[in-house]
Amino acid sequence: MSTALIGIAGHAGIGHTHCPGGLIQDDSLGFAVAASIVKDVLSADTRVKSAAADPDTNVIQITTIDGGVGRAKPRRGITPREARLIHAVEGGDAILSQTLAIHALGRIYGQGVLETPSSLQAALANAAIDTFRNKAPDAFRMTTEDLPTNSGLIGGLATDIAGTPTSVLATVNESASGLGPNEDLEGNVALGSKRRVMDELGMLRIPTIVLEGKAYKPSLSDGLKENTFLVRVQRDLDNIVVAEALHEAAKELGYPVIFIDDAFPRDDGALRRKTEEVADSVVRAAEVLKKAERGTDKVLAAAELARLVSHEVGGCSFMTDRLFDVVRTTGLIPGTSAVLSILVTRDYLEHWKIPFIEQEDIDAMKSIVRASVGKLASRLGEANRVLDKYYEDLSPLEPLIR
Repeated sequence: MSTALIGIAGHAGIGHTHCPGGLIQDDSLGFAVAASIVKDVLSADTRVKSAAADPDTNVIQITTIDGGVGRAKPRRGITPREARLIHAVEGGDAILSQTLAIHALGRIYGQGVLETPSSLQAALANAAIDTFRNKAPDAFRMTTEDLPTNSGLIGGLATDIAGTPTSVLATVNESASGLGPNEDLEGNVALGSKRRVMDELGMLRIPTIVLEGKAYKPSLSDGLKENTFLVRVQRDLDNIVVAEALHEAAKELGYPVIFIDDAFPRDDGALRRKTEEVADSVVRAAEVLKKAERGTDKVLAAAELARLVSHEVGGCSFMTDRLFDVVRTTGLIPGTSAVLSILVTRDYLEHWKIPFIEQEDIDAMKSIVRASVGKLASRLGEANRVLDKYYEDLSPLEPLIR
């Protein structure tokens, strides 16, 4: 395989379902699409052969048909009833990690609120990655996140798409014990063990399609009549050529699509301010609880604390503040990338409550990705000039995440 000219990167933010401002998502669509491309290349079978959960040892173990294994241990243990329900994922495709976790256990939250669904999702996603390692140990490069809280698997391979040498990387951002989210290694962030795999795949400095989640975002979703693709980039900071290739591919294939070219402005200190804002809200709710005497008031204060932790905290715990200043909300190496995701409608959210991936989402996004690789290859010189202009090596940020 020739040296990669284009990259594709997708991640699963395990349990990252809620953020401030009403954003609710399945943050594993990008992972599912990248993993599906790898699955096609390797003819791998990522369907779940067995799902075991042991209340005594507190281990969830997912095994796929092609021998991939993923394990997780929720912090507060597995109940016998949860152990029985978890069998419901058997026969499903492990790359649909949030979908299967919701199917088995009903809903999912991060931040240590619902640890068993988050742990189940992590075991599923890790099992998919391990399937590829088991199927092609020489071709598939794999490592484990080396963040202090995390244990997600990261892996990828070099292939050919639309006649163009392309490297595909799938990342599981899993905070151990069903906590999280900590997504310092999302997108195409090149740090730690992930950087080493990206270097092996030639992905440190090439135009890259970053695949993101399936989300309800009030400011964009409330005006939609149908679920819609979203292409995002920060012009004059990210790679506008990658974004234009994605946008043109989606339009030509007949998919509804929105294009935003000022989506990720650099705003130093933004996540630090948001973290302080969310923390202040928690403190105010805790002060109400502290002063409450009536049972009614205590219950309402506790409910507000639960809402803040289960919804708002995920939007600030997901990344290190100063790393965010550079790679922003979706984890982009400046100069290299643009982002493709899906927006859901308000009607969709009101019915399902939490978005989840379906196979048709993966198939549609893969179609756009494949078409956009061809378009990007025809403009590769232009894309590389943009990259050279704005590229920033992330390695000086390495000490921040330790």
